Amino acid sequence: MIMAPKPENEEDRLEALERYNILDTLPEEDYDNITALASNICGTKISLISLLDADRQFFKSKKGLEVSETPRDLAFCAHAILNPNKMMIVNDASLDERFKDNPLVLEKPKIGFYAGMPLVTDDGFALGTLCVLDTKPKVLNVEQINGLKRLAKLVINLLELRKKTEDLTESQEIISTYQSQTEQLMFTIAHDLKSPISSISGFLSLLKMEKSSNLSEDSKKYIEYAFQSSEQMTELINEMLTFAKIDSNKNVEEVIDTKSVIGDIIKLNLPEIYKKDIEISYNNLSEIKTQKTPFSIVLRNLINNAIKYKSKDRTLHIEISMEERASKWIFHVKDNGMGVKKEQLNKIFVPFFKQNKNSEDGIGLGLAVSKKIIINLGGNIWVDSEFGKGSKFSFSIPKL
Repeated sequence: MIMAPKPENEEDRLEALERYNILDTLPEEDYDNITALASNICGTKISLISLLDADRQFFKSKKGLEVSETPRDLAFCAHAILNPNKMMIVNDASLDERFKDNPLVLEKPKIGFYAGMPLVTDDGFALGTLCVLDTKPKVLNVEQINGLKRLAKLVINLLELRKKTEDLTESQEIISTYQSQTEQLMFTIAHDLKSPISSISGFLSLLKMEKSSNLSEDSKKYIEYAFQSSEQMTELINEMLTFAKIDSNKNVEEVIDTKSVIGDIIKLNLPEIYKKDIEISYNNLSEIKTQKTPFSIVLRNLINNAIKYKSKDRTLHIEISMEERASKWIFHVKDNGMGVKKEQLNKIFVPFFKQNKNSEDGIGLGLAVSKKIIINLGGNIWVDSEFGKGSKFSFSIPKL
């Protein structure tokens, strides 16, 4: 018996095999179907998907053979991978110097015929073979040889698909972990900042109430500036906390009255609505089943956004409507405000983006929070807008 030498690229080949994470895995139907088909095409009792490890050959799939692996020193496939681009055919193993005294030829399974097509990766590494064996000498015809080659290519495609699926799963886990860590960091920072900012606001409020003549008009003005800044910082912290909590909140789906939700939002904004003479109408609304808190946040942000960017030239009118589709609800929040510039349409859902950089209203998280919520609910959010005329924000929520 002549043992096969190791390929020149053996170390790299073994590393490539390891990357596919296929050794010692359980049988899979797709691979078993290929070996069954290979035996049928070639008319053999045995067919194998054999993968060559450092000192053994592991059978990912086997037909007509009980063992799951054999020593590499005895493997016909160890010879086959030496010529990766060529099928190795041994018509009569008893006459071949390499195999005539091989225990696998002399004893069970008493191999008399072998044909193996190397399983070659895109980067040129032969991981093993798709092979067919029989107990008697045999000759394959051209169609059988071509059929075996095509099946070997199919095995490689399955291995590549398996690897890409595992790589994608690993990437998703890494992204999920990174997002979780990022959100936790944001939550921690925002939470830690909230307490001292609240204290500063409290002290500034006391100073504003101070009637002592020691405070000049300029001092009072500076205190008012500092108080406004602390309020803006508090708003920033609250929005950061909302943004960080979105994924961690486990809201329960419930049947909610959308009219009631909008009514509550209007009540919260009554001072602003009366002050700026804002008109809000809503119709064709019905009950839906979803997560109430996230849904309310989205509507509140969209209404507040319309108020924030009202036109100075006309009374703001906000119209809220709803459409029912077979598998989802679609909500629209339409206004006749400032509208969005065409070049800004793809930026408005980005965290901290503000249409007017000089505006003191908000810090640019409202629409980003809304988008994140809607995506988490399994829906989508978009905007149609014409600068100077108004905007129509729409979002969908799947029916549960």
